[in-house]
Amino acid sequence: MNSNVLFKPFNHPKLQLPNRIVMAPMTRQLSPNGIPDSNVEEYYRKRAEGGVGLIITEGTTVNHRAASSGVQIPYFHGEALEGWGKIVKTVHAAGGKIAPQLWHVGSIRKPGKGHIQTIPRQHPRAY
Repeated sequence: MNSNVLFKPFNHPKLQLPNRIVMAPMTRQLSPNGIPDSNVEEYYRKRAEGGVGLIITEGTTVNHRAASSGVQIPYFHGEALEGWGKIVKTVHAAGGKIAPQLWHVGSIRKPGKGHIQTIPRQHPRAY
């Protein structure tokens, strides 16, 4: 099998990548109180500089009170979006692209774990 195709650009009207190398999501749990910080930004910057064309982030939780199973798992809503915005700019500056893995842990979450008390209830049927 010839692997040279991995290093060729990928061009589609809605997505252009410098190559066809895609980093799969890996759970890290290193975002304090669900907010990605400069350490998370540095992690993804290094991957883009290392030649990854498209990074799919670690699991990021949706805005549901039972979506997360840990307080260090990043949100993808609310004030966490400011941190993700910085990360996107950094990855783009390093030549890569990035997309979130949206996550809801569902039935594996143990009651009382995660951010259950910190996400405001927005609709009576949302939970």
